Amino acid sequence: MDVARDWLKAAYGTSLRMRTPPPLAAFRYSRTTAGSLSLSTLALPTEYSYATDPLGAVAITHVLGGRMVRECRGDVTEAGPGDVLAISQPHLPYAGRVFSAELRAVTVPLALVQEVAGHPAGQKARALRFTRFTPVSPAMADHWKRTVDYVEQSVLALAPTPGGAPLVADAAARLLAATVLAAFGTDARPEPVLADTRDATSETVRRVVAFIESQPEAEIGLADMAAAAGVTPRAVQYAFRRHTGTTPTAHLRRVRLAHAHDDLVAADPARDTVTAIAARWGFHHQGRFAAAYREAYGVPPRCTLAGS
Repeated sequence: MDVARDWLKAAYGTSLRMRTPPPLAAFRYSRTTAGSLSLSTLALPTEYSYATDPLGAVAITHVLGGRMVRECRGDVTEAGPGDVLAISQPHLPYAGRVFSAELRAVTVPLALVQEVAGHPAGQKARALRFTRFTPVSPAMADHWKRTVDYVEQSVLALAPTPGGAPLVADAAARLLAATVLAAFGTDARPEPVLADTRDATSETVRRVVAFIESQPEAEIGLADMAAAAGVTPRAVQYAFRRHTGTTPTAHLRRVRLAHAHDDLVAADPARDTVTAIAARWGFHHQGRFAAAYREAYGVPPRCTLAGS
């Protein structure tokens, strides 16, 4: 018990009180990180309570077994097996009690969630607040679980590989940030302003395209594109929709697809693989990569590699 309590205090900085667990009870904890993203699973077969300072990040917990109660500024939520909940308001302290539970927690940087919501990079935004701590519907709770399963099995598995596939990790973090915004009620979306429409020009598109093409291997998000063009993220979205009929992220994927094609053409089939080259350019779903590649180049990527 002392080891488990001290370990949790060191890992989370919490004030922790724990009942003596049953004899030979096992404390299990695993944590996987990739870029700014972390996923952890904790199982402790006893009752414990905790209190902690503001997390400064968005943390979503899936209760796999047992039961827990969390409290944040007077809002109390109880959860049992299968439930999903946001653990706190990111800027407020919180507390909880856990009853022999197995918990699966995903932590996403607050700044990334706000960026995906459309706040300009580097611009101070009001603190994101959850308007409810549970998903907006059972379907969205299931969507969250499936997304985490996919990220864990198909994306985080690449983290220990040479190079760590940083673009894949960045894409996974953005996928989870977008899923938080879809699954939970928040006040994260900025209000549209007149400048968004005024700045949705072909010049904005040109600047964003030049920025993307200058560093396609970098971890680029919508806020980065907006900062490079000197406009808001919403203006970038409006500009691409108006002048190209597509989205800025779709253009980024096309540029990276072209680089993946060049790498496949130049690759050594005895040493290189389609999976590794796709991951290098941020494509973590092999089926979607193959479909996009075939649509663009008329053949599956494995045929390009075999003929290189």
